[in-house]
Amino acid sequence: MKYSESHVPVIYGLQISRRDRDDTRERYCRAILTLFVLWHTVTDLCGISQTWEDAFKFRQHLILRHFWTIIENIQSLHECKKDRDDHLLQVIAKAQADNDSIDPVLIPANQEFGGEYGTDDSDDLLQLLGNLDENTVAMFNATTNST
Repeated sequence: MKYSESHVPVIYGLQISRRDRDDTRERYCRAILTLFVLWHTVTDLCGISQTWEDAFKFRQHLILRHFWTIIENIQSLHECKKDRDDHLLQVIAKAQADNDSIDPVLIPANQEFGGEYGTDDSDDLLQLLGNLDENTVAMFNATTNST
């Protein structure tokens, strides 16, 4: 099928994982091959006795240079999200240490300060941001501006 304009396929379900996480490497390789290598059947992408990581190593030369730019941008997005999440957690920790101005109820239960945050934790952080009301933000801004 040939389009007159560029199209971006949408994968339903989990997002494309980070390439540098061992626990999701198979899922990453499967998603990249599915999106960026021409295929008609699954065996065009991955042999029956092959892992997705082996298939990726064997077929990555089939991915066009333009697509590698997109793949690198996906990885950059993950790195930006991780940095954003880490910064948000530092801000929360500092605010709590300074004057206990953030209610602990607002912090998602599965967040650990100093731990490794996967990209699947973004929903929890968005929930946290949604729970912040104007008073909490005003208190935080006041403490930030006074230091």
